[in-house]
Amino acid sequence: MNAVPLPLLNLAFTRHLVDPASLHMCAVARLLQSGSNPSPPNVLPWVEQQGLGVYQPQPLPYPLATQQTTMIWGEAEDFDLPALAALLAERYPPHHTLTLLVWPDETIAHVSLAGLTAIALTPATQAAVIVPALPLPDDRRSIDRLHWVVQRLLGPDGCPWDVRQTPQSLRGALLEEVYEALEALDSGDMAQLCEELGDVLLHVFAQSEMARQVGSFTLADVVQRVSDKLIFRHPHVFGQTAVADSSQVLRNWEELKTQELAAKGKARSSALDGVPAALPALATAQSMARKAIRVGFTWVNIDQVWSKLEEELAELRVAVDPADRQAELGDLLFAVATLAHWLDIDAEAALREASARYRQRFQIVEQRAASAGRALRECSLNELVAWWSEAKRLVATNKQGDAGANSSLSR
Repeated sequence: MNAVPLPLLNLAFTRHLVDPASLHMCAVARLLQSGSNPSPPNVLPWVEQQGLGVYQPQPLPYPLATQQTTMIWGEAEDFDLPALAALLAERYPPHHTLTLLVWPDETIAHVSLAGLTAIALTPATQAAVIVPALPLPDDRRSIDRLHWVVQRLLGPDGCPWDVRQTPQSLRGALLEEVYEALEALDSGDMAQLCEELGDVLLHVFAQSEMARQVGSFTLADVVQRVSDKLIFRHPHVFGQTAVADSSQVLRNWEELKTQELAAKGKARSSALDGVPAALPALATAQSMARKAIRVGFTWVNIDQVWSKLEEELAELRVAVDPADRQAELGDLLFAVATLAHWLDIDAEAALREASARYRQRFQIVEQRAASAGRALRECSLNELVAWWSEAKRLVATNKQGDAGANSSLSR
């Protein structure tokens, strides 16, 4: 069936259900068609690599133009209504009113998207589902809606507070939102992570809109550059380059970054270039250690790394001058960051989780002291040690009892 059945079109036009000038038409068989079964991939998709489920591809781009009214037509047996409802629900709200046409019955029915799956189509009939256009302000799941919101806030008659901000004045708020997203990651709270990533995304849109208004760059430039960069740096995915393992991917990545700099007329004078100055100190240390290791400045085996750590600890023990102590402590922390790389551990995340565990344990100790009617300074060392040991057991038990619990409860 290659064309919309004229009876369905005539029914829609004569009942004034659609505007012919702005109507988008789509065959349901083509809309819901599944691709051919691909051969097993050489690299498993993320969810399967992590052992968290089965990969479900998402249609890209979204096959319907939500800003236009769409007529989805076909034979009754081609309408997999649950599948169609699921596809529409990716963008349209549950209360969105659809119109169902059936021929030759000449039936016209109005149903919400949420009620579409309850419909039973008569076999050997032709049907069409009219999906009304979704105005941009109501297209709540569209990235364009967020773009529209930010343009309104920073445009004529926008928000008096927002239009007085500058890219620099929002720097602190951006940093705060990133850390809140990290906190949500550490807690394992996916609903909170969803919200915090949205706040980070808001800053990307706001900074881009400010830049657009002064003629520096646009959001489209941002999207183009990051997409082009990812495609260029992954020739083993988007091109014909073959890689043996992830270590070769990393080597290629660094070589391709060097090529990108050369194309811009730039070159890094040191292998340690490119570490952001605003990174936390521990993350900076591990990033520098990682870059040095990638160019061959490294130990032969992990035993040598442990020996270096013990050497730095011994030097700190004997340091007397305050400046020497600070320097030796810094060297010790850098050695710990290097060891973290060898152990394949994110040093910053490990310390953040340790701090969270410390907070939980300390608060339990505070509760025990309060129950005894005393301040911490009034408690004996033996009491504090006993309460601390109890707190460690309680935190560990809570972690074991909840597989999705805060990652800071580990160990």
